[in-house]
Amino acid sequence: MMPELDRDILTGLNDIAIQSTAISEFYRFVADNNLLKAGLFMGGIWWLWFQRYPTQEIVIRNRQIIIGILVGCLVGMCIARSLTHLLPHRVRPLHNTELALKPPLETPPIIDDSTSFPSDHATLFCALAAGFFFISRGLGLMAMLYAIFFICFPRAFLGYHHASDLLAGALIGIATAVLANLPALRERLYRPVLAWQRRYPGVFYVGLFLMTYQINDLFNSTRSIMGYMSSLVK
Repeated sequence: MMPELDRDILTGLNDIAIQSTAISEFYRFVADNNLLKAGLFMGGIWWLWFQRYPTQEIVIRNRQIIIGILVGCLVGMCIARSLTHLLPHRVRPLHNTELALKPPLETPPIIDDSTSFPSDHATLFCALAAGFFFISRGLGLMAMLYAIFFICFPRAFLGYHHASDLLAGALIGIATAVLANLPALRERLYRPVLAWQRRYPGVFYVGLFLMTYQINDLFNSTRSIMGYMSSLVK
């Protein structure tokens, strides 16, 4: 049922995409702009970290949650990337000759031919959005809506992913964000991290910056380094 539903969604979106160049150009712009994707979320992470709160206990709690959000993102991305290697290859919709989708724009998108299932974009940004719910339901709702309509939807609209790729990625991200923010984990693992942060603030904030930078870069630099190191071993 899901493959047929995927086909119906993709062909319907493709019909709209090829009829409206302006909409397609807008979604291409959003899909290719890391500042509009991860930059906003990382700005939110740093804002929440240094935000003033009524009590020190709230500060500690929210910083524990932020650490949990980042841990959830990292674990979710590891799971998603592992599945891309373990599961059968799934051709991206725009490259699938059976679907016969028409490119919505004259300039072809710069997307690789790696498997499309699951979507690591959906995993990453739904993990971030789900994590924000633990700090503020309103903020979490806004973040999730943004992730759905400005990050996930454009990737289906442009033929980068099937709807089921995005759904699977989103479920992985949400699950890892929730599990990484279990109260027991916060107290046992993240409270000691905050104690270490107070003792070695320089080292901690360098690590936090690099982590958020890599998320903003969608871990492309890390993947490049790992790919290069792997080529040396072969």
